[in-house]
Amino acid sequence: MRMKAAVTREVGHLAIEEVELAAPKEHEVLVRMCAAGVCHSDLHTLRGELRAVPPLVLGHEGAGIVESVGSGITRCKPGDRVVVNWLPACESCPTCLNGRHNLCERLARTTFQALLIDGTSRLSTVDGLRLKHFLSAATMAEFAVIDESSVVPIPDDVPFEVAAVVGCAVATGVGAVMNTAGARPGQSAAVIGCGGVGLSALLGCKLAGCNPIVAVDVLDSKLDFAKALGADLTINSAASENVAKELRALTGGGPEHAFDSVGAAATIGLAINSVRPGGTATIVGLHAAKQEVQIPAGALVLQNKRLLGSFAGSIRPRVDLPKLLDLYRGGRLPLDGLITKRYPLDDLGRAFADMEAGEVARGVLMLEPRA
Repeated sequence: MRMKAAVTREVGHLAIEEVELAAPKEHEVLVRMCAAGVCHSDLHTLRGELRAVPPLVLGHEGAGIVESVGSGITRCKPGDRVVVNWLPACESCPTCLNGRHNLCERLARTTFQALLIDGTSRLSTVDGLRLKHFLSAATMAEFAVIDESSVVPIPDDVPFEVAAVVGCAVATGVGAVMNTAGARPGQSAAVIGCGGVGLSALLGCKLAGCNPIVAVDVLDSKLDFAKALGADLTINSAASENVAKELRALTGGGPEHAFDSVGAAATIGLAINSVRPGGTATIVGLHAAKQEVQIPAGALVLQNKRLLGSFAGSIRPRVDLPKLLDLYRGGRLPLDGLITKRYPLDDLGRAFADMEAGEVARGVLMLEPRA
């Protein structure tokens, strides 16, 4: 079948064009996409900064309706509303059996190579160029073929755009707080970087009962989003002479938790240096993914600090995504406030620009009228 999709044929080149999508094979599902979140990981990939390289179709946050299924399907049926799980764990390798589904041993040779889990693709351009599926998903398109393990059902009362962002930004941010760091009620917290993942971490801190919560960013617009979502205090790091000192002053000696959603060398250092003795710095972002970063050993050892990495919120997708959706339905995760702008697929370039300019908390591509 032919459909419109966000295609990057080579690094730095983005086009919305007609592509060919083959039918689902055994244990695969065809999903009519209704919403796709706009994430920095997609922009990093467009720029050649992550492991997956073009040519490919972008997108990994997404939700839609099952259109048809291949043989052997047991987890869904046509007509089901679903969120795309871009971490299709095998649930049988030693790492999965140890409870770390986000680190499934299959992911490195399939999902992170922008392939489906059988190591192949169902996508190609009209002129015959094979395209890969970014993070086994390729959700920035009218349709997507995904493995059955990438399908998680969603209740009828959850909007598609909310389900889409739960699949990555919310799972990553909230999961870092609840799963990786294990934040507890009454503990102070700082969130460094207030994009979609950082704001989701802020919501996770609220859910965990942290107090106070300090939001840190270089843009006042993002700090305004943070205030609206419940930050108690804010720091514009571009206007501060010493952010770590300010954090220590605002929290009576430093926050017990710092969540770095940026992951740059400078912000990693800030997270470690700002937490109080015995505190925990949790690194979530990937800006320094290909860099060597210096770590202050003295702060770790002499002050008994912890430095943690959190990939995709340390989630078990088929367990945690439904839990997050239930928290939204119960009013404990106010995710409607996280989505501040919606775009048609043709405006993806503008959506990326708005994200970089700090004009959105989270932008979402709407691929059909909201249900």
